[in-house]
Amino acid sequence: MIKFKKSTNEKDRKIVIKKNGFQLTKNNKILLISGLLIAVIIIFAAIIIANNSGDSLQPVANTEDETDIVPEDNLNSDENGSDTADDSEDNKDINPKEEFILPKEGIRPYAVMIDNEGTRSLPQGGLYKAQLIYEIIVEGGETRLMPVFWDSSPELIGPVRSSRHYFLDYAMEHDAIYVHYGWSPMAQRDISAFKINNINGVGYGGEIFWELTKDPNNWQDSYTSMENIKKFTEKAKYRTSTEKKLLFEYNDTDKELENGERAEKITMRYSSGYTCGFEYDSETGLYNRLRKEKPHMERNTNEQLTAKNIIIQKVKNYPIPGDPEGRQEVVTVSKGSGWYITGGKAIEINWSKDSRNAQTKYTDKNGNPITLNPGQTWIQIVPIEGAVTIE
Repeated sequence: MIKFKKSTNEKDRKIVIKKNGFQLTKNNKILLISGLLIAVIIIFAAIIIANNSGDSLQPVANTEDETDIVPEDNLNSDENGSDTADDSEDNKDINPKEEFILPKEGIRPYAVMIDNEGTRSLPQGGLYKAQLIYEIIVEGGETRLMPVFWDSSPELIGPVRSSRHYFLDYAMEHDAIYVHYGWSPMAQRDISAFKINNINGVGYGGEIFWELTKDPNNWQDSYTSMENIKKFTEKAKYRTSTEKKLLFEYNDTDKELENGERAEKITMRYSSGYTCGFEYDSETGLYNRLRKEKPHMERNTNEQLTAKNIIIQKVKNYPIPGDPEGRQEVVTVSKGSGWYITGGKAIEINWSKDSRNAQTKYTDKNGNPITLNPGQTWIQIVPIEGAVTIE
């Protein structure tokens, strides 16, 4: 800090008028006073003219942008693998409340496996730009997330983790290109059996992924971007169009659920060690996302995640017999019940899925397909043994 020392010298505060080294005479004083009066009149006239012309005498504000402050852990990497601050123009202009991009018929989306275990994975990146996000249980009672993206390009997507075979059932519902970093034995088998176009960090990690930290023991810091994913898609010559119909239809504008029950706070317990939920904000019409009773944050924006729609689907799950890691089997091909929640209201729904690559049908109690309000949707695949509270 720069400090200014106040002068204590009395001479510094005196004005001595001299001319050519002599005191002014009486006539000179009169001339001086006259000159001062004329100067005052001129200044006063200038002020009046400036005010009448709409000019302002206020100082001009500095319109230059302030320097962006990038958190130390919000790092990208260049092609050589070195960590660099992500200061791209797209990242500076991120607006979490920008207009929702509807899924588009005929465009093939991307589904990405995202870690949700512990605290080292937090905050995750890219979730805020997904149109759909699936959450399903994995080994240890934790969950993983699978956002599905149409025509959106988050700068940071991750941390990307390994595949579990039942996530494929929901990726195939959209004919999505599947992005993951490794796989379980059953997922490896099924990706090959179903001929799923996939991008695997094991084998292609250095091509599209980078590590967010420099810790070699941290397996929860592998990130990518939609730009990298699309470049690899082009290189692999994966098709980017699809004949698969969209899973959901959307209302043109928000519509209130008929005969809906109050749903302003939703809590879901997946296991004894993991809960998540949502709290409704009537001013925004969105649900604020909670993870283990704390705000669930987005790395790209440092904002709390939100949802417009929530689908809760109750399913059966159990440990795979003989699996040394305690991996789960989730029964996706079946039918059951759940809830559709939007706009502070909830209705009971039914769901059914005829085969692993068939689309899940979500209907109200009258058998009508549910129609979503325009906005992000979280599909919560909750174990039957878990608990759901809607208040």
